[in-house]
Amino acid sequence: MNRHALSLFVLALVFITGWTSCLVVENPFTGLPPGPWRAVLELEPRALAANPEGKPLPQLMNLEFEEVTQGELPFNFEVKYKDEQSFFLEIINGEERIKVENITIGRDRSTAKDTVVINLPANDSYIRAIFEEDVMEGEWVVNDRENYRIPFKAYQGQAHRFTTLRKTPAMDVSGRWEATFGVEGEKPFKGVGEFKQDGNYLTGTFLTEAGDYRFLEGTVQADKLYLSCFDGAHAFLFEAKIQPDSTLFGSFRSGKHYKTLWTAKRNPGFELPDSNGLSYIKEGYEGIRFSFENPKGKTISLSDESLRPDINQLLQEPEKL
Repeated sequence: MNRHALSLFVLALVFITGWTSCLVVENPFTGLPPGPWRAVLELEPRALAANPEGKPLPQLMNLEFEEVTQGELPFNFEVKYKDEQSFFLEIINGEERIKVENITIGRDRSTAKDTVVINLPANDSYIRAIFEEDVMEGEWVVNDRENYRIPFKAYQGQAHRFTTLRKTPAMDVSGRWEATFGVEGEKPFKGVGEFKQDGNYLTGTFLTEAGDYRFLEGTVQADKLYLSCFDGAHAFLFEAKIQPDSTLFGSFRSGKHYKTLWTAKRNPGFELPDSNGLSYIKEGYEGIRFSFENPKGKTISLSDESLRPDINQLLQEPEKL
């Protein structure tokens, strides 16, 4: 090799070495891309034509929630890596963080595409989705409900929940509200709305005699408010319009199986009835009485002496208490 050819070879080698050293692998991880994700559950099927028989609740109320997509329940999660091989995600609902570690990734033979299965902790449900780079698409499946599946989509790099809009709120809804659910076509029941608003950002919950509606997170946009929660067991979506008299009127959805209308008025002193009064012994009875037939055909009653505990024996064997 002459001197001129050698010089060209050295220059080429330096160029190639310098160029390759500038290459950055964007995603060296083996699983989902890390960082924030925005997910949505599609509670309503995407109809190709108008369907008056199945009009969604906001249309029945003459409300148009133009800031959001109709019938979508949004929530957020973040993918975190312990190392290049091991990762988990955290579902975010306001102050609540739900850690999910039971995640499997593989190639779906029927579609020949990468598929992730996210088994949600402490709940008999999971998310199964195809993912490509920064997008997932699949469904949320609840095992203990017959054929209960809701379409699911998620997008990496998006941290907003309902909208990126920042419309000036019509009012601050922070505080305690007296709510009434089931205001049309069903037996109404009371609830307490507790909200905390910071600009457009809104968090809170609803309390009822039977429990609460978990950690809700959302936004206030002009005269509309939106709240949602997803934790694997519950999928709640609240939408409402602030009325001219400063009351609220909106819709509530629980997954795809339940929806109702609700109203609320500000009432700092409102309290729900004592939950201890929800169950009681009927008048004329002094205690609980029942009987049943055992496998041998003998009738067993709660009042049978044979079922009464031997107090002296229990005191000697407290582990049986």
